[in-house]
Amino acid sequence: MKETGYRREAAVEYAKKWAMGRNPRYLDFENFGGDCTNFASQCIYAGSGIMNYTPVMGWYYNSSTDRTPSWTGVQYLYNFLVNNKSVGPYAVETDQAGVSPGDLVQLGNASGF
Repeated sequence: MKETGYRREAAVEYAKKWAMGRNPRYLDFENFGGDCTNFASQCIYAGSGIMNYTPVMGWYYNSSTDRTPSWTGVQYLYNFLVNNKSVGPYAVETDQAGVSPGDLVQLGNASGF
């Protein structure tokens, strides 16, 4: 994650608090393909405090039926973060040496995620 406006410590604290539990504000997507990206988005939001309410291509969660695909979908989140030039968090690709606590790490292969 880029440093501007992103509070890494807040993201880390959120992750520690909810890693073994569930924040009741968010739906559990475990039975809908997995919950990892939902949790990652929650951590990013804890660190950024800003959602992007651009329909379809933004990044936000108000409820299970009022959210963007990027909140819960791996590839959608990646695309939002690396292409976001507007409101909300954004990211740059880096190597292992460029990672800091509070960053999101997504692993993929040559054919995608």
